[in-house]
Amino acid sequence: MSKDADVIVIGGGVIGSSVTYQLAKLGKKVLQIEREDLTRGAAGATDGVVGYHTKKPGPQMELAIRSIAMFEHLSEELGMDIEYGLHCGGMQPVEDQLQWDILSEIVKEQKKSGVDIRMIGIEEARRLEPMLAEDLKGALYSPTGGKVNPIRLTLAFAKAAKRLGAALLTETEVTGLQMEGCRVTGVVTTKGSFTADAVVNACGAWAAAIGKMAGLQIPILPRKGQLIVTEPVGPFMEVTLQCARYNVIKFRPEAVDDPAALKLGNSLSIEQTRDGGLIIGGTREFAGYDRGNTLEAIETILQRAVRFFPALKDLCFIRTFAGLRPYTPDGLPLIGPVEGLEGFYMAAGHEGDGIALSPITGKLLAEQIVYGEPSYSLRDFDPNRFPLMEAVSDFSAAMQSSKKGGAACD
Repeated sequence: MSKDADVIVIGGGVIGSSVTYQLAKLGKKVLQIEREDLTRGAAGATDGVVGYHTKKPGPQMELAIRSIAMFEHLSEELGMDIEYGLHCGGMQPVEDQLQWDILSEIVKEQKKSGVDIRMIGIEEARRLEPMLAEDLKGALYSPTGGKVNPIRLTLAFAKAAKRLGAALLTETEVTGLQMEGCRVTGVVTTKGSFTADAVVNACGAWAAAIGKMAGLQIPILPRKGQLIVTEPVGPFMEVTLQCARYNVIKFRPEAVDDPAALKLGNSLSIEQTRDGGLIIGGTREFAGYDRGNTLEAIETILQRAVRFFPALKDLCFIRTFAGLRPYTPDGLPLIGPVEGLEGFYMAAGHEGDGIALSPITGKLLAEQIVYGEPSYSLRDFDPNRFPLMEAVSDFSAAMQSSKKGGAACD
């Protein structure tokens, strides 16, 4: 029986588009399917921070090092300007001694990977960013931090993939998976059914819904981040900046004693875009699939922004928006094949690191699918580190029972 594609990639975000591009680059016939349009999910509702200083020491940091190295020549490779700002710097200003101590411990672990991250005093921080408040204690600083336009990055992956022969279906919802025993053989959509040798779940915060179609319980939850865009201004700041609470909440939430801050996951993330506007975030909220903005969050974000940059008090903001990050219990993405469900692969769960990790995720998963082994180990990101097999076995048993025969899954 003829097939429609070698690989079907579900999801039109930055991860799905990267996977599609890398598979097409390796000569595979790829069909990418998106429920809405490209960048309508997290890729179109985020900042473009590409740096080491926000990465968890260990496997996540090591993966980030390899991914960020790919950005330097990515515009040239993809044939489109992704507005990558190389070495603009990354900074996390510190308000008190507790934050200084916590970030110092994190930096000590991060530096074991050989990255250039260090703690600096407020005088040096203000030499780098003169608009910073004078009463801060200092900052974590990484001179190698960068930034990118996440929408242009996603579109660049997709356009390059199409030039290599990949097909893209937008406004097309996947409503089911085609199965033959314990193998996924295609998808059912609102525009018909499509067959393939492999299916990739790159649906970000919606990845669990796709997994459920195969009886999987994928531990990915939506985590909302709210952002604000200001009017364009002249040169205001160079670095991408998060307040120290960003890493503290991410790595040491028990050290935060403000219930309101924990509820919203409230910190500060701010960068200036090429057109002069400032993108100001952010929150980490478990609010289901609600992508609406709230006055509570917007007010809190702006208060944090003015705390670190007093000159922002008179600036106008022109719009607000929110995106859903795909959260996993251990903070690491799920990348690779699902055991017991042949032909089904995961590429989701990157939470706030999807932009930075998108190049390497696409490359390694494409190698896994095409060659059976990636060029860098994905062991720490194996989807099967979570108890997915029981769900697969139960689902498969039910499938076989309903068919009154057939081989059970091993």
